[in-house]
Amino acid sequence: MAKSLLFVEGDVPFSVPPGCGPCRQEVTLTIRKNGRLYTYVLHDQIVVEDPYLMLVKAEAFALKVGEQYNGSPPSRSVLDYLVKNNVVI
Repeated sequence: MAKSLLFVEGDVPFSVPPGCGPCRQEVTLTIRKNGRLYTYVLHDQIVVEDPYLMLVKAEAFALKVGEQYNGSPPSRSVLDYLVKNNVVI
């Protein structure tokens, strides 16, 4: 049975180069409003994946509770800023 290299314990042939990936601090904040708990994760810096991850999480939450998703995707200026500042070659 073949296993993905992601699930191999110990040394793997892949490593993340220094300086790549988000090395950031985060704080989790939970607020109760109208009987619901809203959890926010605050980061000290933003990375390219953040707007998309938030969009997917919000859409999944709307599907889970059976409500319509009323959010909007991030603006083009935000996406351009993130791509220009986070490209690693």
